[in-house]
Amino acid sequence: MLAYTLRRIAQLVPVLFVLTVVVFAFVEMLPGNIIDTLIGTEGIEDPEIRQALEKEYGLDQPVYIRYAKWLGRTLQGDLGISLVTRRPVTLELMSGIPATVYLAVVGISLSMLIAVPLGTIAAVRRNSGIDYTAQVTSLAGISIPEFWFAILCVLFFSLWLGWLPSSGYISPFQDFWGSLQFLILPAAAIGFRQAAYTTRLTRSSMLDEMNKEYVDTARSLGFRERKVIFKYTLRNAMIPTITISGLQLANLLGGTVVLESIFAWPGVGRAIFEAILQRDYPLIQAGVLVLGVIVVVINLLVDLTYRLLNPRVKLG
Repeated sequence: MLAYTLRRIAQLVPVLFVLTVVVFAFVEMLPGNIIDTLIGTEGIEDPEIRQALEKEYGLDQPVYIRYAKWLGRTLQGDLGISLVTRRPVTLELMSGIPATVYLAVVGISLSMLIAVPLGTIAAVRRNSGIDYTAQVTSLAGISIPEFWFAILCVLFFSLWLGWLPSSGYISPFQDFWGSLQFLILPAAAIGFRQAAYTTRLTRSSMLDEMNKEYVDTARSLGFRERKVIFKYTLRNAMIPTITISGLQLANLLGGTVVLESIFAWPGVGRAIFEAILQRDYPLIQAGVLVLGVIVVVINLLVDLTYRLLNPRVKLG
């Protein structure tokens, strides 16, 4: 296990290198450049000003030299300065990352708490009322877009009933119970759709495992059905569920832009979206890079979780 972990970590080095190349090239291909953003649309086209700014930001150098310098600063933790706020990009991202991680983790956890028991019961009681209810509910959850479900939550629970606030954010470290009031609606909007996918996957995985020989062997040895289901079958069925949940978490960390906008949630996705509108290139570059690193790390953790769930899984 240790050798596999070290080998997987070593494999991250070329992946992260390619990620930096892609991120840098992505920003380089965006229309306009930093100089256009700094000069603005006031008609200021003084060649001396433009030349001075190009020299200050290194745009007069070849692209490979700019990449090497940017990579060197990034490895030292210097992600640049925001063109809009004039603050270090690291501070801008650090103010949004905790909110996004908080929302994504709670949303995925909520979906797992709902989906795993529901999918398991639906598989054990196949073709029963519970099974049909689970399938219909999960199909509805997959069919309804997240932003539409989020709007319905705001209309029903906030505007009509007045139970919960429609937007805002409070750090759980400042006021835990107060933060839950702002968290419930966006977390439910995320968790409902993710729970729909996970319920169907858990049910399918459970049905597949229940038809295998080791389940029949365990039953023939006189093991209780509860032990067969929860100790053996569910543990093996959770492997694809954990995989999908890890990928969903990685996707949520960078894909909650719409929900963060609906609920005025100050996350990193919303910050990147606003940076794109304002052409804040250093913030775009750093934000996409940070989210990419998070996705890579989560994929590594998912791979390592395989061995913990099922020691028989061969780690290549």
